[in-house]
Amino acid sequence: MMRSSPTGRADSATRTSPAARTVVRVLFSVNSELTKLSTKADPFFRRYRYPDWLEKHSRVVGAIAEALVAARRRAAPPIDADAVVIGAYLHDIGRSPLLAGDPRDHNILSGLVLAAEGLGACVELARRHAIYTVLDPELAPRTDEEKLVYVADRRGGQAIERIEERARETARRNPKYAAEIERAIPLAEALEREVFSHVSFAPDELTEKVR
Repeated sequence: MMRSSPTGRADSATRTSPAARTVVRVLFSVNSELTKLSTKADPFFRRYRYPDWLEKHSRVVGAIAEALVAARRRAAPPIDADAVVIGAYLHDIGRSPLLAGDPRDHNILSGLVLAAEGLGACVELARRHAIYTVLDPELAPRTDEEKLVYVADRRGGQAIERIEERARETARRNPKYAAEIERAIPLAEALEREVFSHVSFAPDELTEKVR
C-alpha cells in the first residue's frame, strides 16, 4: 500500500451491480455537462472488472468531487472541473483485479492506466490521491485539482466519513502503516480546510450535500 517509486504514467454497457444501483447524487443543481461525467466512468468499471466494494467507493468519491466542484465559489481560482470529476471516479482504477500481482502501489498503477487510456489530465490526480502522499514531497498534491481529489478520497469510503475516522479504519486494516497514516491525518485535515475555503458549504455539511 505505502511507498513506491513516483515514476511512471497507464464500450459502453449498462452496469447492474448493487453498487451501480447505489444512489449517489448531488443535492443541489449542477451543470448538466458535469453530471454526465459520472456515466463516463461506467464503461471503465465494467472493463476493469471493479468488484462491488470498489465501485461503490469510487462512486462515493466521485459524487463528493462533483459536490465540491459545483459549490466552488466564483472568486476561487479556475480549475479543470471535468478532470477533477473523472479523476475522482477513476482514482482507484489501479486496484482493478486485472492488475493483481503488480507490486507497485495502486495510486501509481492508477496513473499508468489513465495515461494509457488517454486521460492525461487525470494522471496526477490519481497518482497523488493516496493518504500517505502528503508525507512525500515528490507525490504530495500540488494543484487545486489534485488537492480536491485527495480530499474527496479522504472523506469517502463506502460512505461519507470524517478524515480521522476513515484514516484510522485504514490503519486498522493496514497496521504495518498505522504510524505513517497517523502522521498524515493533520496534513490531510489542513488540505481539507484549504479545499473547503473555496466552497460555499462547510466540511460538516458534506453529508447533507451528497447522498
